[in-house]
Amino acid sequence: MKKSKGRGNPLAEYRRIQREMRALFDPFTAKGCPGCRTPCCVKPTRVTPVDVALAVGAGHEFAHLAGSDPFAPAIQDAGVRLAGGAVALPMAEEMPAAQMCEFLHQGRCSFPDDLRPFGCTTYLCPPMYAGLPDETLRRLRRLSRQLEEAHTALLRALKAAGRMPGEAGG
Repeated sequence: MKKSKGRGNPLAEYRRIQREMRALFDPFTAKGCPGCRTPCCVKPTRVTPVDVALAVGAGHEFAHLAGSDPFAPAIQDAGVRLAGGAVALPMAEEMPAAQMCEFLHQGRCSFPDDLRPFGCTTYLCPPMYAGLPDETLRRLRRLSRQLEEAHTALLRALKAAGRMPGEAGG
């Protein structure tokens, strides 16, 4: 197994991989997302309470949600995703009058670029598969696997430190 650069700090490694993925995503999303006929940023979202906690814990404020609890939409959507009858997350074309993700603001994700929601960051949409070069897609899939490993390591570290919701000291 290849030794990771941020092995001593799971959060630093997670953020490093996110930045590398953003460098590949951003040119595509800047052009493709504004006019996308099947946007993926719809409810229920892929945002989890852990995603919100990581951003808030790093000092990020969701200014457009001022006065409301930034955890509320993530908790509500998690409940929908985890329900017994849950199905795959929909695309906007599958939902009449789709409601967009609360974390979108002025057409852009309001999370820090290196702490985007895990489920959103690892999702490669059909337009990406159609529009990105094969080499870029291979690199994104490899980085997605690395991000999954870093995410698991980060969650383990948080649990060991008693920082997970429901854990002692959390």
